[in-house]
Amino acid sequence: TGCGHGELDTYYRMCNVFAEKGKPIDLLIITGDFQAVRNQEDLGCMKCPEKYLHMMDFFRYYNGERKAPILTIYIGGNHEAVNYHRELHYGGWVAPNIYYLGCSNVIRFKGLRIGAI
Repeated sequence: TGCGHGELDTYYRMCNVFAEKGKPIDLLIITGDFQAVRNQEDLGCMKCPEKYLHMMDFFRYYNGERKAPILTIYIGGNHEAVNYHRELHYGGWVAPNIYYLGCSNVIRFKGLRIGAI
C-alpha cells in the first residue's frame, strides 16, 4: 500500500475485511509516509503540511496499547519524524509486529526477497 499517514487502525480494519472474505493477508507493506510518531517531540521533528501534523495511531502500537495483527514492514517517506528514524539507520522493530526497513535493506519473507532504498 502507499502512504500510510499514521492510519494503522484503518489499514488493519481493511486487512480484517479481506480475512473475513477468505483472503487473509500475510504481510502488509507500507511504502512511505508511515508516520512513526511516538510523542510530541517526534511530532515537532516532522516537516510536512499542517494537515498531517497529528499523532494518529502509531504511538498506541509503540507503547503496547495495541498490537499489529499482521506483520507490517515499511519504508520511510517525506512525512516522518526524522529524529526517530535516525536512531534506526539500519532498520529495526519499532513496535511488536512492525518493522522499519531503514535507509536501505533487504529482508526475506516466505521465500520472497524484499528490498528498500
